[in-house]
Parts: sequence; structure tokens; C-alpha cells
Amino acid sequence: MASAFFKTLKRKIYSAFYVTLRLFNYYPFFSYLHGRGEKINLTEEYELEFTEEEKAFLKACAASYNYFESDYALGHRQKELSIYKLKDVTFLSHTGAILLNHKLIVESASSVTRLTATKAFRDFSLLIPHTYKDGVYTTIQHSHWADNNISHWLIDCLPRVYIITQLIKEPVTLLMWNGAQPYQKQMLSYLLRDYPHIKLKYIGKHQKIKIANFYLPSFVAATFSAYIPPDVSQWLREKLWDGYRIKRDNPKKRVYISRSKARLRRILNERELIALLESFGFITIWAEDLDYKDQIQLFYDAEAVVSSHGAGLTNILFAEKCHVLEFHPAKIMKAHYMLLSKGLNFDYTAIVGSEGDEMECYTVPLSEVEKWLQTNFETNP
Repeated sequence: MASAFFKTLKRKIYSAFYVTLRLFNYYPFFSYLHGRGEKINLTEEYELEFTEEEKAFLKACAASYNYFESDYALGHRQKELSIYKLKDVTFLSHTGAILLNHKLIVESASSVTRLTATKAFRDFSLLIPHTYKDGVYTTIQHSHWADNNISHWLIDCLPRVYIITQLIKEPVTLLMWNGAQPYQKQMLSYLLRDYPHIKLKYIGKHQKIKIANFYLPSFVAATFSAYIPPDVSQWLREKLWDGYRIKRDNPKKRVYISRSKARLRRILNERELIALLESFGFITIWAEDLDYKDQIQLFYDAEAVVSSHGAGLTNILFAEKCHVLEFHPAKIMKAHYMLLSKGLNFDYTAIVGSEGDEMECYTVPLSEVEKWLQTNFETNP
């Protein structure tokens, strides 16, 4: 009883705190970029074409999250890639969002829903004011979602570098918070080393910077999507393969990514699953045990990847060409890696397991796994 009382009290205090901050205009109102600044397009918008099987899977994913089907489909229309040249913006380094005329620009945060759900935005932060009157600035930062999440980093942040390199020809400084992970800093250095006019500037995470001249690149993937256009993904892949000096003549492997050490979405009948996969020549790995270069090399070498849904599957971006089998607990299905596979032209299959428990742990139907294996592979290569 006491625990419930204190939880209720905490919620009421937080609610009152947020209302007070709103009264003092700590949370700015929102606005959009339409009609503001100079817009430069790199590509035009287009719609993705799906097979009937893919449409059925997308519909099932939408139903599992109670999305309106039409709204969910909009997330899989590839929007135009562009950049806005803006004057006199305010950059919030704790979220990566920008203000224009004292209003928060929705496009700088991907979506209002995503931004307002972040701890970085909701919790009070004292932002130290700075002013950059001289020079031209840009950013790919998208905090706190991508602070140390490989999926948001590779899908939401890094593809924006492609737009910057293709459209900005004058000297420009790319702002990034100085708490970025070592692998993030390493990847940025690899992507930018052929573009000496783009300089990196690492800044503190609690700054409110007034900037006279700013380029805002669009997000490449939509909010509910991980689809990356082939030109963008191939540019990223080649730059990072070369940067990490990935060996391109290793024997191919078949890989199962275990989540047995994870908190969520563990497979309850994993022992039987691994035995079945091993009979078809699969090895089991735990991605968290590998440094990032080894992960990229592993995925480059993979001709097949099997995994429960999780951020580690984002690394299929570094596979040369592979079959992807993804497991989902019933009622919690996400299409991110089907869409990522589609952009890479990889063969993708989803298998839905039992309903997950409170930690989304579930069992997978081994008969369906065996059928997929027999269709695509010989035993013991």
C-alpha cells in the first residue's frame, strides 16, 4: 500500500512540475518548416511497392500497435530528401531539436510524439546560452533516442550525413554532443574524411545555442520505418566497410543472434531452436560480446541472419547479401527490419511466435523455422 501511495504521489508531483514549466514557457510551442527558409531537394518523394505478403505483414504490425492502417502506411512512403537553409535558429543540444522564432520546429525532432516522450525533453535541464554569429552549422544529432542505441544511430542519424555531404558545398561545422559513444565518433570520422569542408565540433549536452546560419537536413527514414533508399545505404556501407577495413574474402557464415542475455524478447525454447539451426550450419553469437568492428565483419560475412526482433538486427545493414529471418512475439510486431531488408534487396521472412509474457519473452514455432531452413539451405554445409 505504501509503495502505491508513493508512486501516486510521485506522479502528481511530476505532473504539477510539468504544468509549472509550461506556465513559464519552458516547453515551446510547435511549428513546421513550410514556407520558412530556403529548401533544397536532393531527391523527390516516392511510394514503395509491396507484395501481397508484405502488405499483410505490415497490416498485422499496424494492428498489433493499434495504428490506423492508412497512417502506418504513410510511414512507408519514402519522403523527399532535402535540406533547409535557415537564419537565426536556436539549437538545443540536449535533444538536437531547433527553435525558430521561439517555436520548436517539428521536422528537427522527427515527430512531436517522439520528442515529447523523451526524458531529455520532459525533464528540466538548465541550458547554458551561447551564440554562434560567424560560420555555418548543421547537425545530425537526435537525442536522447540515439545516445547509445545502434538502431536509432544508424537509421535516424547517420543517413543525414549523406544529405549534408551531397548538398552542402561551402565550409560547414557539424555539431555533435561530446558524450557520443566511441563507435559513433569513429563512424562519423570515417564518413567525413573525404569531405574536408565539413568540420566536427563536439559540444556539451546542456547548451542553448543561437546560430545565425544553419542547415537542417531531413530525416531519411520515416518515424515507423527503417527503410533507407539504396543510394544512401550503399554510400554508408562502402564508407564504413572501408573505414573499418572489413575483409571482403572471408568464407560466408550462417548466424543466429541470441538474446539470452537481454532483458526483453528472449526465446523460451531457444535450446531446441539452436539445435535445429546448428543442423543447418548456423553458429550462435551474442552481439554484446563483440566490439563494433567485429560485429560489422561478422555481418558482412553472413549469408543468413536469424534473430528475435531487437536493435542488433540493424547490423544487417553491413551484410553484403543475406537471408534474414526475424522472430516476433504475437501482438508486438514491428516492421522495421522488413523495411530495412527491402531497401537492401535482402530476402526477408517473419515468423510470429506465441504471445509474450510481461518481458515479451515467447516461444517460436520450430516447424515453421525448419520449413524456412529446408527451403533456403542444405544441412551441414
